[in-house]
Amino acid sequence: MDARVVAAAGEILEQILDETYPVWNEGLTRENYGRFNVAQRKTPWGTAHLQRVALVSSDGRLLSTAKRYDLCGRLDGRPVRVFGIGAVFTPPSLRRRGLAADLMERLLEAAAQEGYDLALLFSAIGPAYYRRFGFQAIPVEQVSIDLLVRPGSPAMPVRAGDDDDVRFLAEMHKARADASGWRFALERDADFIRFSIARKRLLAGFGPPGLRQLEYFVVDEGERPAAYAVLLRTHDVRMLCECGDRDPSGARVGALLQALLARAPAAPAHLVRAWLPPGFRPPQVDLRQIEPPALTMMIRPVREDAAIDPPLLPEDVMYWLGDVV
Repeated sequence: MDARVVAAAGEILEQILDETYPVWNEGLTRENYGRFNVAQRKTPWGTAHLQRVALVSSDGRLLSTAKRYDLCGRLDGRPVRVFGIGAVFTPPSLRRRGLAADLMERLLEAAAQEGYDLALLFSAIGPAYYRRFGFQAIPVEQVSIDLLVRPGSPAMPVRAGDDDDVRFLAEMHKARADASGWRFALERDADFIRFSIARKRLLAGFGPPGLRQLEYFVVDEGERPAAYAVLLRTHDVRMLCECGDRDPSGARVGALLQALLARAPAAPAHLVRAWLPPGFRPPQVDLRQIEPPALTMMIRPVREDAAIDPPLLPEDVMYWLGDVV
């Protein structure tokens, strides 16, 4: 087909937003859906690492679209460059013509030419379609959490997190990734964490009043953050997007969650849902339910010497809900 991949801008970007709005609006108005997408690209991390692309025909018609991300990680102890792919979409009137497959093949070819080691895919349609491109699902489980709560607020000083804390959050992530022996983990530097928090803050801010609220809290010890949690609250459910603790047991995170719950004692005890890395189980937490997440993550090597052998198991992967970009 006589088509090319271009950076999505101008009229093409507006058409993409018009087409994808019914699927991915997350309760935003069309105007705020556009502002939400543009604002993510204007963050420092988004400017450097996030790009929306479009497959267009020779006469400039939109055929298919996706987002591409520039990520870094570690696989089996070695650093790897990771080419992220998300939001793959073809307008309904053009489906079943192989256009998304054409775009995927072009993106994977670009990844190889640009020296990436792995491709990481984020999809809401399940793994079957993308297996044809060599992707294998990364096993991640979503859990509902029961918290052990006693009368009275836990004796844990909790404060709102701020931008100055982020470098310490990145240190917590690196220490856990280095010490726990996971085979695969994304690198989460300070800018990446800022982007993850900003994305959820923007989603809450652009949405209807009261629909969502970002909760970003820190526990200090020795004049520096010792634990933190980032949650996105919708009605009576809190999604634990990410957290960290200098204590390997996660006890401070558990106490932080107890303190949050104590502020709203009428809420159900299992109001927290999360993706938790294997082995990260604060002593105050019981897993109430384990279920597949709505989003599937998939991975494949781009270069032969980056083979994933043996395939990743649940206990091999360190990944937070906040890493879904």
